[in-house]
Amino acid sequence: MRMKQATHGTPRASAARVGHRQGFTLIEVLAAMAVLVILVLALTRMFMEATSITRRGTSALLRNSTAETAMETLLQDAEGMVVNDRLACYVKADTADPNGFGFDDVWFISTSGDQDDDLPYEYFHYFVTNKIYTNSLGAPYVRFDLMKERMIFAVGDDIKYGSGTRFYAMETNTVQWWTRARNMPGQVWDRQVLADNVVRFDVYCTGWDGQAWMGGFSGVHEFDSTRGPRGNIALAGIPPAAFDIYLQVTSPDTAIESGMALMAGVPNDVQTKAREKMIRDSSSLFGRAVPIIGAARYVTVTTYGTNNTVYYED
Repeated sequence: MRMKQATHGTPRASAARVGHRQGFTLIEVLAAMAVLVILVLALTRMFMEATSITRRGTSALLRNSTAETAMETLLQDAEGMVVNDRLACYVKADTADPNGFGFDDVWFISTSGDQDDDLPYEYFHYFVTNKIYTNSLGAPYVRFDLMKERMIFAVGDDIKYGSGTRFYAMETNTVQWWTRARNMPGQVWDRQVLADNVVRFDVYCTGWDGQAWMGGFSGVHEFDSTRGPRGNIALAGIPPAAFDIYLQVTSPDTAIESGMALMAGVPNDVQTKAREKMIRDSSSLFGRAVPIIGAARYVTVTTYGTNNTVYYED
């Protein structure tokens, strides 16, 4: 009787069956790839969101820091502002970009300078410029910068600039000193940029009665201390009870993107939307300063050759 031996196939066939049992089907591979793609997309989106949040946070910190520094400088100068019958100030609304943001123009005299150099009084001018800059790709855009100009009394009174431009605020015929200060050469002003990407710079003068002293005088919304609030000459030379400052600064990215839409030739509706975006992505600061109340200090100027020696007397 013959016995049959059980056969298990050739070694190659056995290895093939073992390999077949350890592999993945095409459907399993495709499913795994789909899950992997979903995970990668989710992680990528999370990373992009985190990057965007970080960028916005950094931009907000930078924007707030710039605005706060500018406001502190403004308040420091305005806290030392002197307004009386001989030292006048002038605020005119909406002088720059009147059809858009409408920035104010501010002129005043302050004692915030060095009190030990015999030059306690200084002229100050705050205003906003709109200039064309270019981004990293060379594309032009409009940017608004808050500027500060400062000049000591002796410079304005220097005879080398000629009788047509020189001025001295305490002289009777130049109490409205800003009318001549505008014509002084640029090199006599100490100029600096306080804040860039500005979308609002408004100054409000509040009277002792709690009412706004900014009013329409000769068709212009302004405060001129030599003419009194809203043209009330009886209150001329009286300082306002408060000098309120409203400053609003947008982010650099938004300023560049929206600033390109403010170039000449862009439709008005596009410019309006660009301005709205700059306002939405901005930080606002409000500050209040109280002018100094006191009599003016008169001056004697003695000329030795070409040098002026200035003495201040009560």
